[in-house]
Amino acid sequence: MRGGASVHQDGAVRAFGEDQRQKWVKVGCRCVCIVFALLEVWSGRHYVDFDTISYLDMSDAFLRHNWHLLINPYWSPLYPFLIGVGTWLVRPSGYWEFPLIHAVNFAIFLGALAAFEFLLRQVILTLGRGNEREDADSALPLPTWMWQLLGYSLFIWSTFEMINGIHKALPDLCVAAFVYLDAGLLLRLRAGARNPRTFLLLGVTLGLGYLAKAIMFPMAFVFMVVAFFAAGGRRRTLLPLALTLLVFSAIAAPLFLGISHTVGRPSFGESGKLAYAWCVNGEKLSIPFYSSSPPSYLIHPINRIHKNPNVFEFAQPVNSTYPLWFDPAYWNAGVKVRMNLREQLRVIGESLIHCYEYLVQPAWGLIGGFLILFFMSPNPPRRLQNIVRSWPLLVPGAAAPCLYALVHLEKRYIAPFVVLVWLGLLAGIRLKRSQDSTKLGAIATLVIATSLTVLAAQYVFYYLAQPLPELKGHGGTFYQAADSLHKDGVSPGDEVAVIGSGWDPWYATFWARRARVRIVAEIPDDDADEFWRSDSFTQKQVLDAMGRVGIKAIVTCGKPGSSGAVEWHKLGPTDYYASMLPSVNKDAQDEAPRAANSN
Repeated sequence: MRGGASVHQDGAVRAFGEDQRQKWVKVGCRCVCIVFALLEVWSGRHYVDFDTISYLDMSDAFLRHNWHLLINPYWSPLYPFLIGVGTWLVRPSGYWEFPLIHAVNFAIFLGALAAFEFLLRQVILTLGRGNEREDADSALPLPTWMWQLLGYSLFIWSTFEMINGIHKALPDLCVAAFVYLDAGLLLRLRAGARNPRTFLLLGVTLGLGYLAKAIMFPMAFVFMVVAFFAAGGRRRTLLPLALTLLVFSAIAAPLFLGISHTVGRPSFGESGKLAYAWCVNGEKLSIPFYSSSPPSYLIHPINRIHKNPNVFEFAQPVNSTYPLWFDPAYWNAGVKVRMNLREQLRVIGESLIHCYEYLVQPAWGLIGGFLILFFMSPNPPRRLQNIVRSWPLLVPGAAAPCLYALVHLEKRYIAPFVVLVWLGLLAGIRLKRSQDSTKLGAIATLVIATSLTVLAAQYVFYYLAQPLPELKGHGGTFYQAADSLHKDGVSPGDEVAVIGSGWDPWYATFWARRARVRIVAEIPDDDADEFWRSDSFTQKQVLDAMGRVGIKAIVTCGKPGSSGAVEWHKLGPTDYYASMLPSVNKDAQDEAPRAANSN
């Protein structure tokens, strides 16, 4: 009796120690994730991606209650909606608009972290402990604290290296959160939680995922097929799965119908079609946008208001900071997608190269550690069976990268799906019931987690050591340029022109958004040199053509060439220069379309 009590007491002590280790590992990993996120929020507080400007313009629709403007064939509505909510709550000044976006991104990050923890918990319960009975005499599953180290390391790597953390201000973290929730619910179905609530929640997360990004519309059906088989694949599963489809349809229908009405045919989003035309068919962004002889298939060719050099105007009908990129589907309407097997194979080959660059080179520590632990496990064929049993993670985890590989693959697109694949692979690892082997496995796991954490830390501290260009100077270059424009008499809502592309390396849209002005005309890069070389009379004609369509100022980056026709002045201590255009009466503005046609 005493011996039995002693054994029982020793087991209770070990269990208590294991629980304490799990608790502290979880708390420590969670704190590391949050600290990394805060570092990125602070270091990149004034930086956003070029695409973010379009999302900001969409978020304005929330504040103005113009809900229909949230339906955009190219950009998804959930992220700008969240930005709009944050703006409505805080009401920031122009200076604090970009930092507010990063605060919103931090809140999204916390949601993604919670979603990942939900997934990791389901992985440990469903896959990590799934085969203890059959291996009772030969192997042990990975301890929970090892799962936590590996899992959080995967999250850090995918979030701060693949998605580029928070500083880019894009909706990829939203997508990641819903992917993790979807996968966790699939594992709950696999574990036997086949009640209507689980199917209902799956429909909600799939619907919201589509609102976050268009790729989640086809992926929703992949998840539903996996859910059917994960729940047993029986006829009685059809009714609860119909609830998932019904809830998903109710959430997705307004966006699907709105986009379909806008483009004149059934469509869940035009981003995939346009990406295929640009990346596979070779349609260049600049050809539909500005061309002296636009393709005949374009329904909305851009208005040319001057030739030699070419000047293009695009103020209507899209009201935004930079209309060309706010609704690319409008300006590219009429572009046809053509199947070209040779080009398709080329794109797939490039995607495979990108997969190697994104997944193999940075993750050598994880791959090496996984192979060590896998071959340390007893009975490798059975370990392979354990990996196959994790198919509810592997199928959607592989499906999304395959879809992207057909068109255009970036690491931020596939980051959450790569996490699913790795979790499925790690589910196959077991440790020998030898104390030395267990210690060796623990050391290998710590090495993997440490290498990934250091890798993520390098990316985070890189932003601290080398501040982004937007932070140089008091308030940043773009703030100073915007303030100077206001002092020169350019008011919010005014229309301006630029020499060069609106998405040049200096991102003209950044200062335009700060100044709340609209870039509605451009002298393209190919014509900029001709403009600078032209005589005073030609340059005056160009400015007159811009003035006739109501443009208030023209802005260029870099010191302008000498010209007696145009008076340029520097916008504060920046490299931007502007020239104010004379105002014209309304009748002259109304004559602009006819003047453009005559040219």
